[in-house]
Amino acid sequence: MHSGTAEGWPVGVTGRPACIRETVLVRVNFTPDDVARTRFTVAPAPLVETALALVGLRRAARGRGHVGTGSWVIEARRAFPATARPLLDLLGPRPPWPDFFDSAAPDIEQALEEVRATPWTELRSDLSYAWADRPGRPPIWLRNLGDGDRESVDLVVRALRDLHKAVVAPRWESVRVAFHADVAKRIPVLAAGGHEELFGTLHPRLRWRDDGLERPGTNMTCDLHGDGLVLIPSAFWTGEPLFSVSKDERRPNSLLYAAAHADGRASACDGLAPEPGSAADALAALLGPTRASVLRALAAPRGTVELAGVVGISPASASEHAKVLRDVYLIETLRDGRAVRHSLTALGRTMLGQLPSARYRGDGYGAG
Repeated sequence: MHSGTAEGWPVGVTGRPACIRETVLVRVNFTPDDVARTRFTVAPAPLVETALALVGLRRAARGRGHVGTGSWVIEARRAFPATARPLLDLLGPRPPWPDFFDSAAPDIEQALEEVRATPWTELRSDLSYAWADRPGRPPIWLRNLGDGDRESVDLVVRALRDLHKAVVAPRWESVRVAFHADVAKRIPVLAAGGHEELFGTLHPRLRWRDDGLERPGTNMTCDLHGDGLVLIPSAFWTGEPLFSVSKDERRPNSLLYAAAHADGRASACDGLAPEPGSAADALAALLGPTRASVLRALAAPRGTVELAGVVGISPASASEHAKVLRDVYLIETLRDGRAVRHSLTALGRTMLGQLPSARYRGDGYGAG
């Protein structure tokens, strides 16, 4: 999760104080190379959204601003698994938050493997910052985690996996739609007005001034060193934009902001409640949620890598799901040299409810 918080702290997505490391600062200086390399990420990040979903639940419990206090919050509290309760020690309603939640991997299992591979020295550093402003000593299991204890790491991985399965996965199609709708909304602004105008649409307190992007209120500054900034719209985040600037090659410099919903609502989290009984829900019941998402994503023809990014799975997994759908005549795959292109068959379009000529339009938690 990334820089300056909704409470105005000079911290990063992970919430680490800006003066401590190369984390997130409230003013970010751009060179021409940085502007040229600033781009949108290709897909939502399931681990980041999972962590932010828990932050949203905690903010809702404390009444901290608008976090979509509709049915998604109510249903998520009911579905909250007991195995995810250790995360309450790691993710409070405001930063600082540990860096190891920041994986941009489009597949949850890949992201969890990155968490598992975090060196114990980084774990200890992350946790010391995350606990710095809390009263008392951290619980024993958290101190063990800071020492790299494998059982404690496994506990966090299981907690994140179960939380994702219970709270985020049932809403993943809405997360994906909100992500792509937001990017589609921003691209014309970028094309017509450039980066300065684009940044001005992300949040009222975010502004471009003197070759830098900043939020008022602090004197903290940092440079991107020519690497640019990755823009990440989030369906679960509702606070002010969060910067993350790091020398870790696994984590590019990024700016996370609240995605606008496709229908124009200020926050995409308003539309995150699952829709039992809907056509999409019936399709998921028939094919499974991931395969149903693959089929829906192919309402527009796509290559395997693009398909994987849209759905939020690995290319290998996308290829496997495409093969199953091809075997039952719902999609067809055309090869052009080494590249392939997947598209719906007439039967697949019928399954999605399309005519053959239709065009694509594009703190109270359950104990389990």
